[in-house]
Amino acid sequence: MRLMSLIFAKHSFIETIGKSYMYKEIPQVVLQSEIVKGEAGYPHKLMGFDREFEKIYIQGDVGALEKCVAVIGSRKATPYGIKIARLIGEWCSEYGLSVVSGCARGCDQASHEGALAAGGKTVAVLGCGADVIYPSNAQRLLRAIAQQGAIVSEYDWQTPPAKYRFVQRNRLIAALSELVIVVEASIPSGTFSTVNHANDLGVSVAAVPGSIFSSMSLAPNRLISDGAYCITSKKDFLTACALENIDLDEPNNILVEEQNNLLRALRAMPLTPEEVARYCKINIQEAVIRINKLEAAGKIVRHSGGKFALLDYGKVEE
Repeated sequence: MRLMSLIFAKHSFIETIGKSYMYKEIPQVVLQSEIVKGEAGYPHKLMGFDREFEKIYIQGDVGALEKCVAVIGSRKATPYGIKIARLIGEWCSEYGLSVVSGCARGCDQASHEGALAAGGKTVAVLGCGADVIYPSNAQRLLRAIAQQGAIVSEYDWQTPPAKYRFVQRNRLIAALSELVIVVEASIPSGTFSTVNHANDLGVSVAAVPGSIFSSMSLAPNRLISDGAYCITSKKDFLTACALENIDLDEPNNILVEEQNNLLRALRAMPLTPEEVARYCKINIQEAVIRINKLEAAGKIVRHSGGKFALLDYGKVEE
């Protein structure tokens, strides 16, 4: 296994397909790994492939690639789909499972955000080099994933994004997963690419039902009618995991309570990280870490003066 330290440098550029994708975050060190099949750290789920995934490229925690559940869906997700994807991401984290998805807009990004907000691990599988920021709206999210989980690719560093690579990466998402959960998708949809790979690999599929009047629920409703696990509650989620013999950790209620304490602190008024630290009786470094997780999950927003507030702070309830 080849290990390197990658610095996300301010104003560092990677050129791909004629466009510039810029790392806009402050400098920080993230571990880069190149793991060849058979080496220590290589995901056990990929060992059964004869000619595929001979080497994988990883930014972040290699250990995040074990005990994965895929949470996928449409880029054009509805508010319902976004909320459900985040919720399932939180459930996975609560029971020690890594959320694996493709970091695309919509359901994918929401599932990553849910896992991060709950303090769990999440894995973004990209159709480009693991060091390329794509899509462009995911810069901050990818930074958080690299710090708290892993960014993974079967393509060499700095490989540019291409449409066919994103179809191919769906096989890697399915291959890493113990279970694939479809939140929302229309028919036809690229989501079926991952589902078909899962079926070929013997990975079970679950889906979240939705309104018969919503085009975004056509795919999950069809999958359920064809025999996929139906997820309508945390109990259904846990049942599906049990039936697939997925090893679950005891629920981490401490992480949930820490998150709730911070949200309570921000409910009254916007606060700086220093003020959050005093309210929650933690040091400033821990306060910043918790704030970053909630911001990446879309639960809080940055205001002027370096203060943070709940996403809906200041809105009048009707």
